[in-house]
Amino acid sequence: MSNTRRVRRWAGAAMAILAIGTTCLLAAGPDVKVELQGTYRPSDMPEAKWASLQDDTKVVPGDRILYNVRISNQGDRDARRPVAFGPVPAGTSFVPGTATRAAGLEVEYSIDGGKTFFASPTITIPGKDGKPETVPAPPERYTTLRWTWESPLPAGSKAGVSYQVQVR
Repeated sequence: MSNTRRVRRWAGAAMAILAIGTTCLLAAGPDVKVELQGTYRPSDMPEAKWASLQDDTKVVPGDRILYNVRISNQGDRDARRPVAFGPVPAGTSFVPGTATRAAGLEVEYSIDGGKTFFASPTITIPGKDGKPETVPAPPERYTTLRWTWESPLPAGSKAGVSYQVQVR
């Protein structure tokens, strides 16, 4: 057998072992699952308890929806800087001041469907003098929220955040 064939076989075997080893390494570690659950409260009953939001629930303009985003690390290692996202569905507007805030938790907002995130998104509008002016984006333009935990999420641990939207 020529040296070329031996090298090819060895290289092929090494690639197969590397692939199997990499798969094993990827299987171990953090395994973060994200769950989104919604409840709602009719606008005509602002003191009512939050009711479970089901597929057949009918909401009307003014109703509020409370979204709870839960993350859990089901892996065997800490998840470093875990991230959770919360959508602002079409036909709703984010309610300012309702996103969970805490020390070690960064919340950012997107106005472009989750492509970019900022603590305070801005938009450009024509100013009074006709020149472009940058102003804070109104909350009704928000499309997605993103939370990033500064601390690791230990294996077997859970964390959660929440926010509200209002039906337009």
